[in-house]
Amino acid sequence: MNKRALFTLTAAAVALPIGVTVADLASAAPHAAAQPARGASPVLALAASPALPPSPGAPAVVDAANAFLATLSEQQRKVAQIEMTPQNAARWSNFPAGFVPRNGIYFRDMNPAQTAAALKVARLALSKEGFTRFQEVRAGDDAFAKQDRGPGGRGPGGRGRGGFGGPPPGGFGGPPPGGPGGPGGFGGPGNLFDHGNYIIAFLGKPSKTTPWLLQIGGHHLAFNLLYKGKAGAATPYFVGVQPNAWKDAAGKTHAPLAPMRDALYGLVHSLAPEQLTQARLDTSFSDVYVGPGRDGQFPARREGVPVSELSATSKKLVKQAIAAWTGDSVQGAECRKRYYAELDQTRVAWSGATALNAGGDYVRIDGPHVWIEFCCQGSDHYHTIWRDRATDYGAEFSF
Repeated sequence: MNKRALFTLTAAAVALPIGVTVADLASAAPHAAAQPARGASPVLALAASPALPPSPGAPAVVDAANAFLATLSEQQRKVAQIEMTPQNAARWSNFPAGFVPRNGIYFRDMNPAQTAAALKVARLALSKEGFTRFQEVRAGDDAFAKQDRGPGGRGPGGRGRGGFGGPPPGGFGGPPPGGPGGPGGFGGPGNLFDHGNYIIAFLGKPSKTTPWLLQIGGHHLAFNLLYKGKAGAATPYFVGVQPNAWKDAAGKTHAPLAPMRDALYGLVHSLAPEQLTQARLDTSFSDVYVGPGRDGQFPARREGVPVSELSATSKKLVKQAIAAWTGDSVQGAECRKRYYAELDQTRVAWSGATALNAGGDYVRIDGPHVWIEFCCQGSDHYHTIWRDRATDYGAEFSF
């Protein structure tokens, strides 16, 4: 989406009444239509109450969460800790957080002690790779703001190449808890891209026995971590980046989504010609298909080439791609055990072009449980998502 369209949409969004739905904004950020069934296989039915994998370190996350909440003022706690409902859980987006507000308290509204306590929660809740990617994606927003000097961003830093992602869940409803401008509120048009526009939120009370949800996110990030005693769930997990690579002041190159893109690039280029044809989708994609606001809306049938028919090299690259996303979770090893055991029931599909460097280039891994999408929104703009068909949000909600 170009800048003129962005700020037209911005103005419209501010004026929209509470209750506007995602469908009302479909023309602003279209998703793919219902997909054809070429090369498709039926989706297997899953257990209604799936067992959740162990969540290493869950008790320590609870302790750190409560320690962080204790550093907040009463008003800040009301913003940071809210009710765990399906509506609140689904309130994440791939729009800039200064434009589409999130649950929780923004890092920009924390003092140094609160920031340190919040980062401790994130460090314990995520794997080493996941915490690093969290920090890299935040830095990517700063890099984007410096690259693009149009109106509407940081310093001022507007929205440039690649356009927006999908609409927020529920459309642009009313302001979040805390109201516009306060904790959990709008960042304002001068603050769209900034590492401070990332949040931490607690849905329900952090507990070592009863379910609660930790959200860590912002413009190009949405961790949704459900805890249920010592078990839990790591999805949905959205991660994107723009620019996809940049150099910092010391000359170091950063490319936080390179492991995802490179594994999938290698995968599609490892397919035999007939497999590449079978894997190609007739549908084009402007964004991930089961993204924000589309919980539970998986295609009715799996499409693409079965992993069971792939070469050993291709199968290895499927595993490498799955590991790139699941590796950000402390539950990654347990998730991989399940996903790898189901590889023969998993399919790979693609759309656009196989270079994975232009808008509309798209790859999907779709299994009985695993769902991974990678979509180029532009040459320097990636959106991706990892979901689990059975355990998104710990299977606490029905969508």
